[in-house]
Amino acid sequence: MEDLRERVVGCVLGLALGDALGAPFEFRRREAIPVPLPAFELGWSGLPPGTWTDDTAMARNLWRSLAEHRRLVPADLVARHLEWLATDPPDVGSVTRSVLGKIREGDPDAAARYVAERGPEVSAGNGSVMYCAPLGAFRATRPESLYDEAPELSAITHWDERCRTACLAVTLATAALVHGTQPGPAVEDAVAAVVDREGGEELEYLVVEAGRARRIDGPDMGFTLFTAGIGLQVAAEAPGFEEGLRRVVTLGGDTDTNGAVAGALLGAIYGRAGLPPAWLRVLLDRGAIEEEAEALADAATA
Repeated sequence: MEDLRERVVGCVLGLALGDALGAPFEFRRREAIPVPLPAFELGWSGLPPGTWTDDTAMARNLWRSLAEHRRLVPADLVARHLEWLATDPPDVGSVTRSVLGKIREGDPDAAARYVAERGPEVSAGNGSVMYCAPLGAFRATRPESLYDEAPELSAITHWDERCRTACLAVTLATAALVHGTQPGPAVEDAVAAVVDREGGEELEYLVVEAGRARRIDGPDMGFTLFTAGIGLQVAAEAPGFEEGLRRVVTLGGDTDTNGAVAGALLGAIYGRAGLPPAWLRVLLDRGAIEEEAEALADAATA
């Protein structure tokens, strides 16, 4: 059980590390990203190195809520998201900002309405898959709950069925990895579980070809299946935490979000002890995040 706890903490810290690593390079084409990557040497938007973005901010809302309630409570999570949005954070995804703004104005169906009004071309962003992994870590011993909870989590802001598919695949893989399943089988089983859902076959392809035959740094770089695909790909191949995250970020595109998902999955594989100490020393609010991760681990093993 102690190993499981360490992997929960690794997942949480890994998400924040991946987010902060990728933040300075967000929205760049791969050719514009320095090699070797200057890890935790650059800031973004005038903020210092190690500063994370909305990916970690929303993930913190999730893991704090799970730790307190010992289950997914969408109303509580929405309240936390709205409180965070009211602080005028420097980075909020466009779909997330639009939907949460409408919810704040009294429209409980804002996420579904966004898809109906804007259409599928712009509704499958990665704003829910970016922070869903802690739900999988929390459900490591009860993964069957994720079939309902992961789509429900996505639907708070991202109603599109492809977003729900991405969240289910990532949380299932995270749960298996935290539980101790080997990386390859964990990812294979997660993809097999969603392949018949909307976007499932495309995700299956992207787990192999994202960043290879299919670039992820073009105009559609924020696509939810790109983020899920590259995260699951690097998790299945398990090259090591630092090597895997450097690989993901140097592919360009939505580097902070891709890094957050990949970091969470790799952290679930290698646990707290497998995270680079030099990166952790720079991570914003590292101490508080680690304490919150311990609380999530308590809830996951209760």
